[in-house]
Amino acid sequence: RAPRTRRSTARVEGLRCGVLEDLVELLAEWSPIPVTYAGGVNALEDLDRVKEVGKGRVDLTIGSALDIFGGEVAYDDVVAWQRRQESEVEGA
Repeated sequence: RAPRTRRSTARVEGLRCGVLEDLVELLAEWSPIPVTYAGGVNALEDLDRVKEVGKGRVDLTIGSALDIFGGEVAYDDVVAWQRRQESEVEGA
């Protein structure tokens, strides 16, 4: 049985104040279905961190952190990051 947690991404979503890594880790460990984490991204490196902490089992959505919505994370860089991930899977 999954541990109970009161953590919610709603308190960080749109604030670009950092990813709640402990929550990502719990999602990776306990979710029986694919799960998407939203909120807190403020740098491209956060994508790598969620992939690592989430053990590749947690997807990530980015909104206001993207430059096309006024943020500082370049949309083109995120697309390039995703394409690299897909290339790694195809090459494995």
